[in-house]
Amino acid sequence: MQSAECLRRVRPLVRERVPADLREFQWESYSFQSKLWYGNKALHYEIWPREKLGTIEIGLHFEADPLTNARLLAAFRANAKAVRRKLVDAQVEEWDRGWARVWQPLPYRKPDAQLAVELAERIAAYVSALEPILRRELPSDVAWAEPATRPRRARAAAKSRTESAAR
Repeated sequence: MQSAECLRRVRPLVRERVPADLREFQWESYSFQSKLWYGNKALHYEIWPREKLGTIEIGLHFEADPLTNARLLAAFRANAKAVRRKLVDAQVEEWDRGWARVWQPLPYRKPDAQLAVELAERIAAYVSALEPILRRELPSDVAWAEPATRPRRARAAAKSRTESAAR
C-alpha cells in the first residue's frame, strides 16, 4: 500500500473515534501528509510520515501568525499537565518558522491497513484531548468558522441560490 492510500483511509476512521460534536471537520490529504482542522486551517492536526527520518509525526500544529502561535503555545504550556494526562508522550514546543506544536513522533512503519487504524486512533486521541483546550484558549481575535454540516453539493446549491437572489 502506498502512503497516500493509507492516509486516505484514516479520515473515516477518525470520524468513528472522536466525540459526536467533533465529527464535522475539514480534511486534506496528500501523498506525504494529512491535515484535519475545524475553524481555522492554520490551527490543524497533522499526520506526517517521514520515512527518511524513520518517524511519523502526529499532533496539533499552530501555523498562524507569530502572535497567535505564541499565545496558543503559552496556553498549551499552561495546560501541559492536563495534556500529558491524556497524551502521555505529547511534547509542547516551539517549532520552525515561528510555529508551535503539541506532538509526538511515532516509529515509521510501512503503510498498511493496520497502520491506518493506529494513526486514526492516535489522531482521534489528540483531537479529543486538545480540541476542547484549543477552543477554550483561542484568543477572541483569531478567525474561526466551523465547517458546514451540510454536504458539499447542498452548500454549493445554497451559495448559488444566494448569489442568484443577490443579482
